Amino acid sequence: MKLAVFSDGHGQGQRINQVVQELADLDYIIYAGDIVGDLEEVKVSEDVKIIAVRGNCDYSIEYPEDQLAHIGNKKFFLTHGHNYMINYGLDKLYYKAKEVEADIVVFGHSHRRYVVEEDGILFFNPGSISSPRDGKAPSYGIIQIRDNGIIYKHFDFKSNK
Repeated sequence: MKLAVFSDGHGQGQRINQVVQELADLDYIIYAGDIVGDLEEVKVSEDVKIIAVRGNCDYSIEYPEDQLAHIGNKKFFLTHGHNYMINYGLDKLYYKAKEVEADIVVFGHSHRRYVVEEDGILFFNPGSISSPRDGKAPSYGIIQIRDNGIIYKHFDFKSNK
């Protein structure tokens, strides 16, 4: 399973669409909120599933604030992160992940790339595809679920214009 992971597009849906068009063998798009309307610009086949949550700048009730998903043999917990005060640490998010027995937690909100494995749980923030706050390029992530484990990586967004 190959997942493209995005967060914090803030009106830059064409960037998400560009990345998705360039990726091969994509199974899922995971979007951790702010602004879920950006997904309207993403053109994919019906085979690609989209899982998204709303963030603190999203006012659509079409998407939940948190979502659990079973992808392959892994249990994902998806949230934007603001309700778990992730700018002040991962404690609240960690305890929520333990409570729901998540294998992988995807979150956004900070506009900073982040990845850590703690107690068998992968915490992954793809950074912001629009306006990073970590001094790096806009970014996204790829998570691959394989029989022999999980592979994950951050990528810089590079405009093809």
